[in-house]
Amino acid sequence: MAKGKKPITFTICRILRHAPEELELTMDEHGWVPVSQLIANLARLRGYTLTREELARIVAEDNKGRYRLSADGERIKACQGHTIPWVRPELRYHTPPAILYHGTNEPALREILRCGYLSKMERHAVHMQPDLEKAWQSARRWRLPAAVIEIDAARMAADGIPLGESDNGVWCAEQVDAKYFLRIIR
Repeated sequence: MAKGKKPITFTICRILRHAPEELELTMDEHGWVPVSQLIANLARLRGYTLTREELARIVAEDNKGRYRLSADGERIKACQGHTIPWVRPELRYHTPPAILYHGTNEPALREILRCGYLSKMERHAVHMQPDLEKAWQSARRWRLPAAVIEIDAARMAADGIPLGESDNGVWCAEQVDAKYFLRIIR
């Protein structure tokens, strides 16, 4: 890898979730882009060489399951986490697990508690995990003191708040009010 060049996995994640225009990608409303275009434009615009097999391995081995390849292998998308205003992640709306978890850092937690809710900020949704360890994984990515908020998803659903599940098992909601916080785990 050239000095100063980001790992290809970082680049793919950022491009598919936040900046497809940087690689001149044709992205549909659900975030799907042609694999051939991604591979060609990574080489042309960033100097990365990547085969379809290597891309399939990146998708299969991603520890958070961030990406999906279409059944025919011709398209790829990020499952959720987009900040692109016109992309609408494909979510399945059904009964969530009783408890969900949201990983965060201590400075953000202070702001969440001050405001009284979890905000989606620039993303399309607040992300929640059914698995505590995956929430910790998200919380620790900041390299700051971490915390996890335990959320009463059953009560949210009973109150009529839509909760959608992404292809990789992340649950999404527009906002989570503090009245649904069961506890803060530090």
